[in-house]
Amino acid sequence: MNTRNTRIAVALALTVAAQRPAAAQTGPEQTQKFVKSVEVTVKAIGESRAQLAKAVATYNSMIEMTAPDLKNAYKDLTRDIAESEKKVIAGRPRVEEMNNAANVYFTSRHASAQAITDPELKKRSEERLNAAHEQFQKISAAGKEARQNFDTLMNDAKNQATFLGHDLNASAIATLKPDAAKFNARATAVFAKVDDVTRMFEEYMASLKP
Repeated sequence: MNTRNTRIAVALALTVAAQRPAAAQTGPEQTQKFVKSVEVTVKAIGESRAQLAKAVATYNSMIEMTAPDLKNAYKDLTRDIAESEKKVIAGRPRVEEMNNAANVYFTSRHASAQAITDPELKKRSEERLNAAHEQFQKISAAGKEARQNFDTLMNDAKNQATFLGHDLNASAIATLKPDAAKFNARATAVFAKVDDVTRMFEEYMASLKP
C-alpha cells in the first residue's frame, strides 16, 4: 500500500472510531466528563449573576443618593455593566459545550443499555436513563428562560445607565425612582430564577456522581 492509500485508510478508521458510540466510553469516566461540563457552566452562570448584581447595587447607590461621588459611581456602573456583558458572552460557549457533552453522555448510556441481555435490568436501565435525560432537558429549559430574562434585565440596566449619562444630576435621578422600583423588582425575580437553575444543576450533578 502506498503512502497516499495508507493515509486514506487511517483517516477512514479514525472517522469510524469517532462516530462509533463504543460501550467503553460509558461508565464513571464518561459521567465525570459530563458532570465537569455542567460544573463549568454553573460557575459561568454564577460569575455573570454576581457581576450583574454588583451593577444593580451600584445603580441603587446612585438612585438612593448614597454614592459619595455620582461621577465615580456612574463610571463604576458602566464598567460593571460592561463586565457583565463580557461574562455573559464568555459563558455562552460553556452552555454549548455542556449540551454537546450531554448528547455524548446520553447517547453512550443508551448504546450501553442495549448491550444488557437481562430484560429486567435493561428496562430498569432505560427507565433511569430516560428520567435523567428528561430532568436535564427540564433544567436546560429553565436555564434558557432565566438567561433570556437575565439578558432583558441587563438591557434595562444599560438603558438607565445611558439615561443617567445624559443627565447626571439629582433632579434627573429623582425621575428614575418609579423606574428603579420596577427595575429592582425584576432584578429580584431574575436573580431568584438564576439561583433556582443553579440549585437544580447542583442537585442534578449530585445525583450523577458516584
